[in-house]
Amino acid sequence: AAALESGKYDADSELDNPAEIELPGTNVTLPNYVNGGCRARAKAGFSFALGQSCNTPFAQIAWGLGEKAIDEQARKFGFGQSYNIPVNVTASQFPTGMSEDLLAQAAIGQYDVRVTPLQVAMMTSAIANDGRLMKPNLVRTVRAPDLRVLQSPEPEELQQSLPADNARQITEWMVNAVDRGIASGAAIPGVQVAGKTGTAELLAGSAGNNSWFTGFAPAVDPQAVVSIVIQDVELPTGSQLTSPNAKQLLEAVLNK
Repeated sequence: AAALESGKYDADSELDNPAEIELPGTNVTLPNYVNGGCRARAKAGFSFALGQSCNTPFAQIAWGLGEKAIDEQARKFGFGQSYNIPVNVTASQFPTGMSEDLLAQAAIGQYDVRVTPLQVAMMTSAIANDGRLMKPNLVRTVRAPDLRVLQSPEPEELQQSLPADNARQITEWMVNAVDRGIASGAAIPGVQVAGKTGTAELLAGSAGNNSWFTGFAPAVDPQAVVSIVIQDVELPTGSQLTSPNAKQLLEAVLNK
């Protein structure tokens, strides 16, 4: 979203896609996701890079945009805000004051990025909703003892997170991630699903990862958003629990 907003990138942009990049000031490298198809292309468009979870193009984009642009976009999605839904939800955080090596890691969701499943669902909902970020609410109605409706919270728009055209472009890329990418486990026959997987490595000493999926369906005129995180699991286990479970949840909503 930040890349499109900058005007430096569009749907036809070609991105450098090396297997790994050196992190400035360190003796380590940042590799692409090993279980995707990233190695097939030295140059990649956004659709391919997103669909195969290629890390190196997005790290390089972050260097070109700078920390401030990404932080500002994160805040447009709701990062930095706590919510009461009516239980309190801790604010998600994109780190700031980073060196270039840490910015590259943060840009792909590593380092000290801290995000709740609710925030990921809100961000995904904004993309599904032509860029409009809505206030989350767990309460549909408040009823009296005789079941009379006393209060029904109305939908409330918080802000425009990104232009509608950019939201539709990202939706198209997310559809490709399900149709031809590593989010294929969320595919529903006869329904166009937009989705994105994620794998967040944990601190040194842990054998597991946090495995993510977020997405919505139908991609045109969306009816439901599902965001799932399975904590501290090995890669094969995570892939079996996230996208396929999202598929079942979306099917349950669409078929009711």
